[in-house]
Amino acid sequence: MAENGGREAGIGLVGAIFWVVILAMAVALIVKAGPLYYDNYSLQNILEDQARHSTPGESPQQIMSDLRDRLRVAMIHIRQRDISIVQKGAGPVEIRADYVRMVPLAGNVSLRIHFVARSG
Repeated sequence: MAENGGREAGIGLVGAIFWVVILAMAVALIVKAGPLYYDNYSLQNILEDQARHSTPGESPQQIMSDLRDRLRVAMIHIRQRDISIVQKGAGPVEIRADYVRMVPLAGNVSLRIHFVARSG
């Protein structure tokens, strides 16, 4: 016999609907923002590889040209002004990308994500 006065314990219809809505919103957020995080991961790998294969005598313009070509192939769109290249004497070059992406969620609500990817 039930000890709570004949009422069944557990989640009700309203509670179930609430959790289904929360789960649906979380899945939608992951589906919309996930590709941006994948692009950032790919960008990070490209920057590291580009810095590793750049020679000390190579100019920042040459490095940027090679980097633009690699980003175009990977279909990663980032403004050139968001990328900085720093040469440290005869040491390895450091490449940094600091950019923002917006993800429209619903109506006039968007999610703003700030990414920083760097070599080394």
